Amino acid sequence: MFLRHNIAGILWAIFIFILCVLPGSAIPHYRWTDLLSADKLIHTFLFLVLTLLLIRGFRKQSQSAFLKTNAIVIIFLFCLIYGGMLELIQNYWLTDRYGSWFDFIANSVGSASGIWVNTYFKKKDIKFSGFGK
Repeated sequence: MFLRHNIAGILWAIFIFILCVLPGSAIPHYRWTDLLSADKLIHTFLFLVLTLLLIRGFRKQSQSAFLKTNAIVIIFLFCLIYGGMLELIQNYWLTDRYGSWFDFIANSVGSASGIWVNTYFKKKDIKFSGFGK
């Protein structure tokens, strides 16, 4: 049951991994204004979607009451670790990519935004493709 309800989140995580390991051009340095670049918005969006998919899957599964009741905390921690690991992989194991603290921050903001979106729908009692109640 866990895998069945979380397959969308798992596939999205694999999609993010593939995007992060594709060859890319290296940018020599970042400025604070780069936080608003399209790249950061993409990172934010990818992790927002990942968070929402995982929350949906964790809440629908019935094998583990612990995962169901603590979904938000577990998923946020997972997304932080996953986002950090992807940046480390890019920085230390890929030659055409580089890890970035700003990308990690964008990943984290995306996860936090996903939690906020989920909480918003839940408070408004709106059922949106399994989000909310």
